[in-house]
Amino acid sequence: MHSQPGDAHPAWGAPPGDDSKIETVEASYDVANHEVAQRLGIGRGDRVVHRVRRYYKGRHIVLLHDQWLPGEVGARIHSETGYDPADKDAHERTDLYSFMREAGYQPAQTTERVSTRMPDPDERDVMSIPPGVPVLITLRTTRDASQIELETSTFVATGDRAEQTYTVAM
Repeated sequence: MHSQPGDAHPAWGAPPGDDSKIETVEASYDVANHEVAQRLGIGRGDRVVHRVRRYYKGRHIVLLHDQWLPGEVGARIHSETGYDPADKDAHERTDLYSFMREAGYQPAQTTERVSTRMPDPDERDVMSIPPGVPVLITLRTTRDASQIELETSTFVATGDRAEQTYTVAM
């Protein structure tokens, strides 16, 4: 899975002009549970922006994306750029990292942990995963140069319809 910086809606692993799309299912302020708080370096119960997206290839959902931002990051992006990441119907004229930069944040690195497991019943139903096909799980956390967490995401992709590509500078 890969995206290009500056793409408002990256087509994960898909060439331009194909039949992929992204649907924002939910975006709102919420409170951090234990896992999200740990990943963002904040307190359990702290305010966060929670966004849920579905990535389609044709009529098939190939990836589920849960994303959390510390509440103060979401609020600052909104106040500085006019884009509200907690509004599921807000128009994204660029990608989230560009909005972060416009708001004065400097995303500097992401850490991704990739694993596989069998899908839970909801994932199997939503993504129409055949029996015996695993899901690819990616946990991502984005930090600034001072190691302050700006964003964390969980991606769940169908094992038979997704791949991950990484380019690492040497």
